[in-house]
Amino acid sequence: MIRKALVVPVLACLLLGLALPVLAQDGPPPLPGEVVIADLGAPRGLSFDSNGNLLVADAGTGGEVEMTLPGPEGESVMKLGMTGRVLSIAPDGTATDILKGFPSSAAAMETLGLYRALEHDGSWWVVFSGTGPGAYGAFWTDTITEIDPATLVVKRIIHLNPFEAANDPDGNGYDSNVADIAWGADGTLYIVDAGCNCLASWTEADGLQLVQAWPDNPVPDSIEIAENGDIYIGFLGAGLAPGAAKIEHWSGGELKHTYEGLNAVSDILLDGDTLYAVELVLFSDTGPGPGRVVKVTEDGAEPVAEGLPAPFGIAKGPDGALYVSFGTVPLGPGMTGGVLKLNMAD
Repeated sequence: MIRKALVVPVLACLLLGLALPVLAQDGPPPLPGEVVIADLGAPRGLSFDSNGNLLVADAGTGGEVEMTLPGPEGESVMKLGMTGRVLSIAPDGTATDILKGFPSSAAAMETLGLYRALEHDGSWWVVFSGTGPGAYGAFWTDTITEIDPATLVVKRIIHLNPFEAANDPDGNGYDSNVADIAWGADGTLYIVDAGCNCLASWTEADGLQLVQAWPDNPVPDSIEIAENGDIYIGFLGAGLAPGAAKIEHWSGGELKHTYEGLNAVSDILLDGDTLYAVELVLFSDTGPGPGRVVKVTEDGAEPVAEGLPAPFGIAKGPDGALYVSFGTVPLGPGMTGGVLKLNMAD
């Protein structure tokens, strides 16, 4: 998901503790909202297009080709396939695959591949974050691709690997893992790369340019831009440690405020002056537990929805509800993911 060479073993250890109490019950606990779609492989980023359709990036379920990979915790097996896809869910609930056949790499506790899909300026923009350590050198990893919705012709590919290899912004060696994108009012594309711990900008005239880097490895993985041009960046947190996640608010190139003490922030949403965050897992004295959605202020984090199994992406719909992907990593055999609707008026 994030930090290809690091997160799989760390996340597996954390979610082992999370899975045990869930599996000890007769079934998964009830979810705090309405299930919009279920039985997805590894749902990640969410967004809405100009017609009010919900776009879901699903990293897939891997495939039949096995690859054995070395790692710090020993060898692991990844199953490779072409099961990644982008779904469009209409306001009436009809789900359609609008893009499919993306590489998908499934390990025991995580599936890597498709990350986000957004509509912007008449195009679909797809963020593909890699397919594991065995895919280093594969040309499709860590890319942002612009696609024509009418013809499915690829119009543009922005590749983060050459930028990371040439610049190493965080000084920690090669590791690119593009995570999220957002556009400024002047058309500049801003990119957070969780692998190189950096924020980059892109324009057709200037290409990729470094905006900010974080050498202490806080893993930036989400970005929002306010109407006034201020930038908000969410961080997973070094080592997924309790309270290590944060959100930074930048204004005019200067760090204005840091919202600290959060847990494993996987996505953020700026709704006017209201800032939301998705916490992938929630840490307590007894270990990691289900994640949640919180409203973040300078006074702390206020829960909006709790008890979510491995939530990841968040978006606000035209109906005013919040939509959250869950089950982005499996908590047990046969457990799948989906998208949940949270009615904020409830």
